[in-house]
Amino acid sequence: MIGAATRDTIELDSAPPQHRPGGTPLYAARALRFAGADPIAIETGSLHSLISHGPGGTDQQILTLPDPVTPERARDALVPALRGCAWVLLGGQTAGDFPPETIAVLVAAGHRLCLDGQGLSRGSRIGPVRMGAIEQHAVAGVAALKLNSSEHSAAGSPEVPELLVTRAERGATLFWEGRRHDLEGDGQRFDDPTGAGDSFAALYCLARSEGRSPPQAARFALDAVQRLYARLHSGRPTA
Repeated sequence: MIGAATRDTIELDSAPPQHRPGGTPLYAARALRFAGADPIAIETGSLHSLISHGPGGTDQQILTLPDPVTPERARDALVPALRGCAWVLLGGQTAGDFPPETIAVLVAAGHRLCLDGQGLSRGSRIGPVRMGAIEQHAVAGVAALKLNSSEHSAAGSPEVPELLVTRAERGATLFWEGRRHDLEGDGQRFDDPTGAGDSFAALYCLARSEGRSPPQAARFALDAVQRLYARLHSGRPTA
């Protein structure tokens, strides 16, 4: 997993705000350890955000922007660190985190990339998150793209081999080889869903690296995320 570390202020319904670290490397690594895997998590920068979860959904504000991961940094630092990783999850927080030239370096090194499209949908700006279209050149070479339902509605029609759309407690949808696969969730809303999308994407990559088909991998990821967050909310250890 590669992405910026975040310093998040999290508001849950009417509870007092919580201040804690976050970002794709943190949440994805936790999910992989829960599944018994040995993650490689690389933090590429930092970002501060405000996240509000409520019955109506999630609102977010970006308060600072991370520096982009340049092609030179990818070639000189990331590729050696990722040696042996068949699949790599890119956890972009903004549209500028992973430029197309950087993605091309990682693809040329032989990695299959799963890109969390939340950053591409947000753009590169400070302030309240507003979803927008995702341009095709931004996902060139990507094997899988993960979006939530709001991001998917705004994204337009980016074409990737494997498109994953998470739908919170309602489950997830996979678009693959011209077919739509709907996977039902357990209907249980997470008290604190922060990082659930990162966890789903990481577990999908794990299952794909183990040779499971995209539908099998999506089902595995969804079931594992539901078990992980049920355990987190119960207060029991996750590993």
